[in-house]
Amino acid sequence: MKHRIIFVLATLMLLSLIVAACGPAPAAPVSPAQPTAVPAKATTASQATSAPAASAPKKFKIGFLAGTTDPFYSTMQRGAMQAATDLGVDLVVQVPKAWNATEQTPMLDAMVARGDLNFLFLAPVDKDAMIAPLKKANDAGLPVLTVDTFIGDGDYENGPVKFPLSFIASDNKQGGVIACNALAESIGKKGKVYIQSVRRGTSSTDAREDGCKEALKAYPDITLAGVDYNNDDASTAQAQVTAMLQKTPDLAGIFGTNVFSAQGSGAVVKNQGLSGKVKVVAFDATADAISMLKAGTADLVIAQKPSDMGYLAVEMAVAYLEGTTSIPKHIPTGYAVITRDNMNDPKVSQFFYTDKIPEIAKSTKGVKIGFLAGTTDPFYTTMQRGAQAAADRFGFNMVVQVPKAWNATEQTPMLDAMVARGDLKFLFLAPVDKDAMVAPLKKANDAGIPILTVDTFVGDGDYVKGPVKFPLSFIASDNKQGGVIACNALAESIGKKGKVYIQSVRRGTSSTDAREDGCKEALKAYPNVTLVGVDYNNDDASTAQAQVTAMLQKTPDLAGIFGTNVFSAQGSGAVVKNLGLSGKVKVVAFDATADAISMLKAGTADLVIAQKPADMGFLAVEMAAAYFNGVTSIPPHVPTGYAVITRDNMNDPNVSRFFYQ
Repeated sequence: MKHRIIFVLATLMLLSLIVAACGPAPAAPVSPAQPTAVPAKATTASQATSAPAASAPKKFKIGFLAGTTDPFYSTMQRGAMQAATDLGVDLVVQVPKAWNATEQTPMLDAMVARGDLNFLFLAPVDKDAMIAPLKKANDAGLPVLTVDTFIGDGDYENGPVKFPLSFIASDNKQGGVIACNALAESIGKKGKVYIQSVRRGTSSTDAREDGCKEALKAYPDITLAGVDYNNDDASTAQAQVTAMLQKTPDLAGIFGTNVFSAQGSGAVVKNQGLSGKVKVVAFDATADAISMLKAGTADLVIAQKPSDMGYLAVEMAVAYLEGTTSIPKHIPTGYAVITRDNMNDPKVSQFFYTDKIPEIAKSTKGVKIGFLAGTTDPFYTTMQRGAQAAADRFGFNMVVQVPKAWNATEQTPMLDAMVARGDLKFLFLAPVDKDAMVAPLKKANDAGIPILTVDTFVGDGDYVKGPVKFPLSFIASDNKQGGVIACNALAESIGKKGKVYIQSVRRGTSSTDAREDGCKEALKAYPNVTLVGVDYNNDDASTAQAQVTAMLQKTPDLAGIFGTNVFSAQGSGAVVKNLGLSGKVKVVAFDATADAISMLKAGTADLVIAQKPADMGFLAVEMAAAYFNGVTSIPPHVPTGYAVITRDNMNDPNVSRFFYQ
């Protein structure tokens, strides 16, 4: 049995090292390469309340390698420049003249050879051909993130290519479905249609083409007359469309899958006097596409959000370089559907692409945002430290309030007071009750303060399809999975048999509810383990100690305890230690407080499950800045993961960085 316990702990140690392995690459010496550099100064925010001491933000240099010269990437660059300016980093930009790996690869190699870039994001022009040069760049110590297009199959978590940190882009297949459903409807659900695209091997346009073909299957009276590939050249596109119209004079509609495809299609349709007769759905909201829409040459324009992609890419780069390991593997950026009826609405016209790169000014300096913690404990102090680091970069003034006790009676008046100030432009918080905090948070949102939740949620946490939709995002660990990890480890540590007990906060707290549920689910796999009870301490360590003492009196053969949060684990550990039961009663502690780490060192605890509250705080402030700058693609959920801490790995700096402060 001992061998099995050692095996489990060793496996968990390996898992923790994998979880914690990401870390920023050090800057290398400057080389003489000279792409366009866009400087941005860092500004330190004044602190509206006492907060953890912050050092001056580090200076980073981030590279952006576009796909080619077109308004889509100019618009993306504009968003990236705004983020770089807001965050106080330098942006180095390179733009190939043509869309192919032969053009892009030497530029990539030159950016790596510079030696002074800390991070690189790019739109790879070929999902296969760009794997090897990007792997070479990553192996050279340059972290990589892709925008708009991907390499491999785009699944950087489970797919064949895993080294890019993230993929930030529209769901291009869904965009093709939207486009060709609209095209089919506009031609009366019958007739011949044609797809104008770039070439196979470009992940974004491949997906749009596939989505279009999938959509057209639902229309039995529509025939796909053909697909042509223009190699991202408008002149080639025009020649191909001209040939198609000669061959198919009764063509009813065209789907242009990108900028040049749509421009070439529209130009030919207009020149041949076929506007309105041959319907064109244009992908990408270029000036030409919008002109086509105005003139009636195009009936619908599908706009991606390249500015969002650029802004979020720079934010994720800086988060990673600042030590955040919870970069989402995929951030979908969505679409705006533009018609002649809505094109003059400013909420729609903001998504028009532009090839103009304006002068960029810092937009976040002096802006006040609020952070309302759950209660006073090291978890939220660590979260505040991460948030303050991000706020310092942006120049935000962060106003912090911390309730003394974990309950809605304490938190609600603080929330109301923060709203009543009238000067907060954004608020993120850990709601202490998923039901009781809905109404006061809805009131705050209705008063004009955008809301984001961290660690805990309101409703069911699904802000897209759930009963509560107004919060912009929920940034937190997968707490049910954390409970599963914890209680699998607990069951193994007691030899898969015996009595265990859960120490928790109270029902109604979304995070600890989920951990408790995950633990119970895990224990079902162990027929010889009995759950003897669950107690709720209302987030009070003294209450926890009294409850654990009573449980041990009632169940002297208790084998293990799972403490679902800071005070639950501290109370459990204190009693086990005071009664001389260390090692006899196994304790798995949730949250890596100083007390939990001391328990681990002393043998009172066998495993500590660390969340990443600093990541939560940093990412929450970044999402506030993105929203403040008009980014509409805030991820509705950002999971922040865990580090699994054992006595074997606790001295590794890649693990100890997750200890709460």
